[in-house]
Amino acid sequence: MQSELLLPPMSTFNFRCSALNHNTSYDQEMDFCGIDDCDFSCSFTSLEESSAISSSNSYVPTMFPDEFFNLENLVDDIQIYPTMDGLEIIPTEEIEDICEWINGNDAEGDEWSPCLSLESGQNSIVSPFMDEMSLELPVDDMQVDDQLTLLHLMRAYGEARNNGEKELAEVIVKSINEKTNPLGNTMERVAYNLFQSTENQGEYLRQESSKNFVAAFKALYQSIPNGRFAHFTANSAILESVPDDAAMIQIVDFDTGEGIQWPPLIEALSGKKKALRLTSVKSEEECTSSCWNFEDAKKRLLAHARQYGVKLQIEERSIEDFACELMRMKKRGQGREWLVFNCMVGLPHMGRRRSRSSVAQFVKVARELLANLKGILTFGDGEAGESLNTCCSYTSYFDNLLRHYQAIFESLEGNFPVYLAEARTAMESLFLAPFMSPTGWSTDWEEMTKSRDQAETRLEGRKLSQESLFEAKQIVNERENSYRVTIERLRENEMVLKWKETPLVRVSTWV
Repeated sequence: MQSELLLPPMSTFNFRCSALNHNTSYDQEMDFCGIDDCDFSCSFTSLEESSAISSSNSYVPTMFPDEFFNLENLVDDIQIYPTMDGLEIIPTEEIEDICEWINGNDAEGDEWSPCLSLESGQNSIVSPFMDEMSLELPVDDMQVDDQLTLLHLMRAYGEARNNGEKELAEVIVKSINEKTNPLGNTMERVAYNLFQSTENQGEYLRQESSKNFVAAFKALYQSIPNGRFAHFTANSAILESVPDDAAMIQIVDFDTGEGIQWPPLIEALSGKKKALRLTSVKSEEECTSSCWNFEDAKKRLLAHARQYGVKLQIEERSIEDFACELMRMKKRGQGREWLVFNCMVGLPHMGRRRSRSSVAQFVKVARELLANLKGILTFGDGEAGESLNTCCSYTSYFDNLLRHYQAIFESLEGNFPVYLAEARTAMESLFLAPFMSPTGWSTDWEEMTKSRDQAETRLEGRKLSQESLFEAKQIVNERENSYRVTIERLRENEMVLKWKETPLVRVSTWV
């Protein structure tokens, strides 16, 4: 097995932002999610060394040691077994076979169980639609016909939902389910993750895959750059914005999750005599909003801060409580504190869907406070939401999301080809399926149409640097794959990651 052909190489760790220093040693005893040898550390290679390994390099925060970014170790953890050639439709009784392939023997650390939603309404019932000309259809005429039929059914489903024809949509879903396959081509897999939990198959597959949650998380975060790109861009903007005389950086984080965004920033603050306070916003949504334990993430980050001599405070509070505290700060004077509002949503590794209404509330509070206090808002949207705001109907909104998720599935497929299909299936089931909810999409659309007039942030965009753009291009290794990073001329405060021509992640900064 040649791991360098499948996952980004160790040049991934060549994170060379001038504001961030990663040429340091790491404590190998740090614990991650109850697994003894997982920590925040990683190694870094030179550009010369990295170019000799393979393509698809990308930035990885110092979260895990080197051996956990070796593909053979990762897929062994997910218990890979040979694929079944010629597999067409997966009936309910055969789903157990896939779960056996994924899990095999009991994996280490099974006693750690993430919080997973088992509500089928949150994990299913949608279908993928793509521009026919953008599809890479197989040569076989029968397969071409099957995919075109699936495409037309998905289009019909979206139109039926748009027209309020619920019964027709249900009939179409039944037809689509006959053509989906969790181990099939891109369209079949997208359709499966959108629909099959209506038959409880997707739910069962996700439950079984969760036994390998940590290994699957690491493999996904490493194999596609969506999360790493968003974290790098936001962290770079934060560090560039901090005034020299600031003594305290106060970060209000919308969804801290496993905390993987913050180790590089902590390292960058080492020796700069700047304290850090991280406030994780407590969510009132269901358990799908966080599959990670806050206290565990807090413990890891505090240990990492001690290692680098950074004074760190971490707390979890509601956004309303924190807003009240900041209003008191406004009255007494901000002093030498620099305020950061950080909002990351829809990134694949997060594996949890947050409602657009909760995102809008967070941004509203940030906007109101930053109008009177010194600071910055960093916003990373893993569903490329700005383009969604321009949709004129639910059909176009639905189509944009389907195009977006097909691009993600396609990019993941490039790193996990056919003989690693079961590992890929576990990652898609655990981390992508939770975002693909027709109920959630419909709710978001309704909320967006009601609040469209208030969509503007009413803050001034902060221009992103050319240095960060150059380094982001290196992270996704533009020369070796289909990822592209751009800053549009009219939006110099926004950096966009694309797969071919499809936007995957938009990161914007505001002051």
